[in-house]
Amino acid sequence: MQDWYQRLQFDRLIVLSALAAAGVLLTLRAAMPLLVVAVVVLLGVVAAALRQVVVSRGDDARWMLTPLLLTLANAIFWRIIPDERAALIGSALFGMLFLFALMDYHQHRSRRNAQSLVWPNQAIVYIALFMIFATFSAWNLDLLLYAALAGAAAYAGGIALLFRQGVQRGAMMGYSLLLALVIGEVSWALSYWPLPTFEEPLALLLHVHVGFGLVRAHYAGKLRFSLALEYGTICAIVAALILWTTLRSLG
Repeated sequence: MQDWYQRLQFDRLIVLSALAAAGVLLTLRAAMPLLVVAVVVLLGVVAAALRQVVVSRGDDARWMLTPLLLTLANAIFWRIIPDERAALIGSALFGMLFLFALMDYHQHRSRRNAQSLVWPNQAIVYIALFMIFATFSAWNLDLLLYAALAGAAAYAGGIALLFRQGVQRGAMMGYSLLLALVIGEVSWALSYWPLPTFEEPLALLLHVHVGFGLVRAHYAGKLRFSLALEYGTICAIVAALILWTTLRSLG
């Protein structure tokens, strides 16, 4: 049987990444409600193309959540930054990260150092979630809608992270739902704080990181007091910094 690495040609990955980047650029000038249609079409095209990459393997479609989250994030994020050069540079970086996400999945499927190469997928999911949280925060949505969208993004991010960790389907869904509920509640609470533009999504991302770390340790049976103390210390330090900058901005 031909090796999986040889059957997944690198030029196909480059073409797919270029297609996704071009689609993101086309959505940058779309306005509501056309933006919704453009983003849905873009995600559909990218999902169909991603599926073609692994159709012969019959793989679990949940692996596609990482590049799809990244595509969604870039399609909506750059319009809140009124700088065309930043949007163009960001779209180019998106193409590179998108390609990197596919290569990371490729490496995972070939089972070469799978455990030592978890961080690329995790970093890409974190970047996508930050951009999505920042966009939702900048849109000044209704609190209930904002909490629901933030929770939905966290749910998809949780699946993308835990799937790469090899967590079983039932546990993955349960843990991701718990993470989504936490992020929904936290986003609701943070809406009452006068936080600067990018501190609110950073605070949400911190909760995703801590929740993911605790879930991963619990699933592996390695949840200890020292680990809880470590994550608790991180939360306390970051919360203190956010509180300090918020009070300082209020004069």
